[in-house]
Amino acid sequence: KRMKQVGNVEIPQEAFLAILRVEEK
Repeated sequence: KRMKQVGNVEIPQEAFLAILRVEEK
């Protein structure tokens, strides 16, 4: 999973929330 990579990359909270929502589906 790219969760670890995403944590290292600097991204807006909105994008992070969107990714979490997509992973939930």
